[in-house]
Amino acid sequence: MKITIQKAKNGEETALADNHFLHSNYAPQKEAERFVENISIPYTPSAIIISEPALSYITVFLRNKFPGIKLGAIRYTDSFNAYNKDFDFVLNYYEHADFENYLEGRFTEEELLNSFFVPWTPSAQTFIEEDKLVWNSIKAALERSKTLLITRQYFEKRWFLNSCSFIKYLNTAIDFEAPVNKPALIISSGPSLIPFIDTIKKNKNRFFIIALSSAITVCIKNEIQPELCLSTDGGYWAAEHLKPLYKHNIPLAMTAEAYCKKSLFSKLNILPLDYGDGISHELLNNSNIKAKKAVRNGTVSGTALLFAAQYCSKDIFFCGLDLAEQKGFQHTQPNQLEANSSTVDFRIKNKITRLTRAQLTTGSLEIYKNWFINNPLKLNNRKVFRLIENKDRKNNLNWIEDLELNSFTSTINNLEATDKISFKTFDINKDFTNLTKLLTDKANSEKIKRQIFPLDYVQLSHNPDNKSIPDKINKEWEKLKIKAGKILDADL
Repeated sequence: MKITIQKAKNGEETALADNHFLHSNYAPQKEAERFVENISIPYTPSAIIISEPALSYITVFLRNKFPGIKLGAIRYTDSFNAYNKDFDFVLNYYEHADFENYLEGRFTEEELLNSFFVPWTPSAQTFIEEDKLVWNSIKAALERSKTLLITRQYFEKRWFLNSCSFIKYLNTAIDFEAPVNKPALIISSGPSLIPFIDTIKKNKNRFFIIALSSAITVCIKNEIQPELCLSTDGGYWAAEHLKPLYKHNIPLAMTAEAYCKKSLFSKLNILPLDYGDGISHELLNNSNIKAKKAVRNGTVSGTALLFAAQYCSKDIFFCGLDLAEQKGFQHTQPNQLEANSSTVDFRIKNKITRLTRAQLTTGSLEIYKNWFINNPLKLNNRKVFRLIENKDRKNNLNWIEDLELNSFTSTINNLEATDKISFKTFDINKDFTNLTKLLTDKANSEKIKRQIFPLDYVQLSHNPDNKSIPDKINKEWEKLKIKAGKILDADL
């Protein structure tokens, strides 16, 4: 689309796109002023974001009417980049075709839902296709953010109590020297793992093996001893995957938010992981627990990849990473959850019915797949490979190279077998004084409540006069403090 900048009748600059005016040809600033006068926002947004504001006349009047609020622009073209200085931030649609994922990566759910989006009307009427795609992306991102906040609000309470249990029952921990000077092999439990199991078993000493919790039973059955298992799941069902660790001494890397039965803490060698944000980070910081940094992700597979990228110095191989529904079992067998489910199969609700239902997508795998595609790692001379046979491959992860079994076998022939890494064990000298102060201090409590009740606080920002919302938050917080106090043997 050809962009032309020329003088309007009053001498101010105006702009055209393929001969369609993006500003008035008579008085562009007056047009922008009238436009802002008609904007009504029923709450105080964290940001006002305008889609393709062209020459940006709108910014002066927005800042006068909404002082202190950040202004953002969504650019459909790079022709107006000279005017980007008028905004606090700029989002370039022309560089991000998957704009929905870009928005979700650029902002938190709270930031998106507290922002106010407004189209510059002349651009919407001119960049018709771009505008349609951008606003569909905005709508989808806002809907998903709301869904994620509902999920987060449910899990944040559980993560908080899980973190309290983690701090209470973890008395010794392990650590290792980084970087690990050997290739990393991450074992997930997707069915595409099956063709590679024998080769992995024969070459297990060539890798630093990280098994996700859902793959522990597969590794044990096939005499593959991971150097680490990894668990980040906060749900109670996560404990089912960890059951084999009662009998098998496999070190477990886990976040404080992950669920683990207290009876396991005394049996396991645990490597604490810290996301560096959220309530779990605050609690760990105030409990003298040293933890290795991990990166928060919607799927444990993503956290595992980023962990390997940070702490290993060579290539990373990922197996069982289907990110797609497969026929039959959705996990390589044996699987602890499948073993549990099979005990309640009967003639009417049988295994075939259950497995068929499991093949129906819930959309989560699509979200996870998009994360892998849209977050390429900068690893210098290292690469990330996915081990998958062509018959099992239902998607492409772009920057992650797929290797079939024959190629994988050829690739690892040149790798040397090495000893397992050494872990150091250290005692944790816990002092609950700071922790108790953190949870009872009014200012800190407000910060924690915002983390635990994110959806409620978004609703409150949109309805500041609704007294029932803070009342609800405070009542639920008091109940949570009682539960946390019982776990920590503290008067909260």
